Amino acid sequence: MNVQLPLKLGRPTGVEMNALAEGARIEGNLICKGDLRLDGHAFGDVATDGRLVIGAQGVIKGGASGKNVHVYGKVEGKIDAIESIMLSATAKVVGDISAPKLVVEEGAQLSGKCTMQALRGVYASGDAHAKIA
Repeated sequence: MNVQLPLKLGRPTGVEMNALAEGARIEGNLICKGDLRLDGHAFGDVATDGRLVIGAQGVIKGGASGKNVHVYGKVEGKIDAIESIMLSATAKVVGDISAPKLVVEEGAQLSGKCTMQALRGVYASGDAHAKIA
């Protein structure tokens, strides 16, 4: 089962904000546009084209992907981010992670392989001013 969240909380920036509240549970893949805050439990892959925030009570048992992924809760599966992954002090991740930028706070737990590659399409090859991720 695939679910697309239609919930729009309206932000001044015009970016769609979706939410799965604490106590909510979804079984199957969750796909949405805009940002997503997950404080419930997801059993399947979770994907968004915006920022994905897994709250302190949030749990994903499956893959997680987004432009930026911030983990405060638990993820059992692969995490892919186009720009960055942030693991807070309360984060518990069992699975491989992949992103150009990674921030890990003291206390975060990660059991898996980490792959970091330069941002795609940001700098032309041979650019002397390219930043290293």
